[in-house]
Amino acid sequence: MGKRFFFLAAILAVLSVLPVLAEDSVPVRIAMPSKATGSPLLPYDKVIGQVVEPDCDDNHVLLSEALGEDYSFDWTESHIAAEVRPALVRLFDRWLSTHLPCTRILMSASHVNADGSTGINVRADGSCMSFVLSDGMIVSMKELDF
Repeated sequence: MGKRFFFLAAILAVLSVLPVLAEDSVPVRIAMPSKATGSPLLPYDKVIGQVVEPDCDDNHVLLSEALGEDYSFDWTESHIAAEVRPALVRLFDRWLSTHLPCTRILMSASHVNADGSTGINVRADGSCMSFVLSDGMIVSMKELDF
């Protein structure tokens, strides 16, 4: 009994002294990468890439709102650039009518293309699509393979 008591007392003493010795150290929670960048650390999706919050910038907000609306003629007028509208509607009408409004969306980090447009990959309701936006409008779409 004496040895156990001495051993437990020694461990308790060490554990109570450690926080005092480490006053100048940074707590682990504050030093985590997600806390340092100011945004939560989200997973990497093998198809769309690094996942980000859907409200992290204007393009993400715009695309998130567009994908949350019902697909209609007005939707195409509001969200697809006029010069590519006939082609995109012809190519992706079935995808848009099947998936809009999207109820579950994961969005990738955006990338800026050489022409200034922004690319964002999306996983929406079991399908993956790449969108390119320019001047607040969708100018290109491509279905991504799993």
